[in-house]
Amino acid sequence: MQTVDLLKRQAAFAYDELLKALDGVTEPQAWAVLPAAGSEYLHTDGSIQGLVLHIATGKRLYASMAFRNREVRWRDTAEQLDRFEPSWPAALEYLTESQRYWLASWEGLTDGELEKEMGTIWDRLWPAWRIIHEMNHHDSYHAGQIVMLRYASGESSIPPPSYASDIRESAASYPSW
Repeated sequence: MQTVDLLKRQAAFAYDELLKALDGVTEPQAWAVLPAAGSEYLHTDGSIQGLVLHIATGKRLYASMAFRNREVRWRDTAEQLDRFEPSWPAALEYLTESQRYWLASWEGLTDGELEKEMGTIWDRLWPAWRIIHEMNHHDSYHAGQIVMLRYASGESSIPPPSYASDIRESAASYPSW
């Protein structure tokens, strides 16, 4: 088996674990916010919806910066989110579309290209294999957070804060804005 094929299998496995964590999540569950204790940072507002949008946005940005010549930037993702937030079904569709975009961005990669230095969202260079590995890990890591949030945060009829607004506040100074 080629290394790229292994990375593709790992990507499929990690995404499947993420989908299992999301299976059956209702909009009220997705909207519930678990307040952060102290300075703990969950990469979002502490809602399942926030995590899903964080994961999906990460897929688009890492794909774009590393493999698609920066065709999608932070500001583009904020504009995309503005079109459908706070809809939970639309957030799940955005995740599905982001996964397709992510996988398509490196589908033609060969083992010989895995050490090639590629761009990241922070304008650092990483080898292609590391970017793919990080995104695979990213799905698994946040799947675990989602499982915990499902059982710890209850339900809410109030949408969580806008992730698009969070992007504008936290990413406007990034070179990939």
